[in-house]
Amino acid sequence: MAAVAVSVELPERDRQVVELVAKFRQMTRQQLRACLFSNNASATPLDRALKRLVEEKHLTRLARLVGGDKGGSAQYVYQLGRAGWKLLDKPGAYWAPRAVNLHTLAIADCYAWLKQAEHRGELEVIQFTNEPECHQAAGRVLLTPDAYVEIGSRDECKKRCFWLEVDRGTEHLRKIQGKCDRYWWAYSCWQEDYFPTVLFVVPDEQRKRGVERVLRDGSSCARRIFSVHLFGNLVSKELANIIVERS
Repeated sequence: MAAVAVSVELPERDRQVVELVAKFRQMTRQQLRACLFSNNASATPLDRALKRLVEEKHLTRLARLVGGDKGGSAQYVYQLGRAGWKLLDKPGAYWAPRAVNLHTLAIADCYAWLKQAEHRGELEVIQFTNEPECHQAAGRVLLTPDAYVEIGSRDECKKRCFWLEVDRGTEHLRKIQGKCDRYWWAYSCWQEDYFPTVLFVVPDEQRKRGVERVLRDGSSCARRIFSVHLFGNLVSKELANIIVERS
């Protein structure tokens, strides 16, 4: 008698890892630990899960990143494997990038920072929608943020909404100006009571000054819909208090 293939259900935590990697397309071990294993004092449960998922081809592992300006060790980057693609019923033939996407990892960093703040009880991550699902037509323009984010406060019955623009300093400021112009056009024809804040996350003070200069050169009315934060300083009291009401 021919052997019958048995479908093995993944443990819930393993499936959460696969789904989160699929959401961002690429993630590091540190990001996964911050999002899903923050309550574990030891990294062993995560390391065992990643080893298991790679061996089962639910995930694949890219070569290590070079760590920092001075080199040194860094982390592996994980993405969907063939079995993970099939598990999540992804459309089309299996495909995986052959190189690390630093912009993708920067977006995942933002999510990890928010989840860490949620674990500390500072806020609740209500929604974090990646592109292209977060893209939205408004009037005659198409807004293409990197993510749409909703956070809430456990101490207040309020929700704050953001369009996230993760800027690694690799684009000319003229392109940033074009993005700002599209958001301003969207704001001018917005029908809802509240317009999501456009949150630029930038790598350093020099880039922060450059983006802020672009905003100062624009309409004074437009500046109120934008906010600029440094990487690693995404979660702050200033962020929690931002909300743009239509006048």
